Amino acid sequence: MKKLTVVLFFSLYSYYCSSQSGTTYFAQYRNLADSLSTAYGIPACVILGVAYLESGGGTSVVAKKLNNHFGIVGNCNYAVSRHKSRYRYYSSIKDSYIGFCKLVASKKMYAQMKGSPDCKLWLKKIAATGYAADANRWTTHVNSTIKKYCQ
Repeated sequence: MKKLTVVLFFSLYSYYCSSQSGTTYFAQYRNLADSLSTAYGIPACVILGVAYLESGGGTSVVAKKLNNHFGIVGNCNYAVSRHKSRYRYYSSIKDSYIGFCKLVASKKMYAQMKGSPDCKLWLKKIAATGYAADANRWTTHVNSTIKKYCQ
């Protein structure tokens, strides 16, 4: 499982490196991230940075076929998605964003972090919950994405 997660991470990272649409992706989903930031107290840039990296800027198979921009594992709902996967199917990209915020809100660290504008600390805390196979590398890459597209 860990090996698969590492392979997925590097696949998504290669999309990240080759993508030229970062600015477009951030602009497209900024209003959604801003509204969820207000509702959940998670910085919009954290939401967008994680979504961008995990979905390859919205170009990954999981993002396109399952509307899952965060690589969240769960019920694929094959009857609806017609795609066999260990990743969760969402009926819309918005639902994927909400799912991520709910997942983060379910973690112990959330109460302590809610409302904090410190993106680096948010990423470190999210990674520490087991969200990423290689927490340090993941945190570095998401933080770089945030610096590049969300400041």
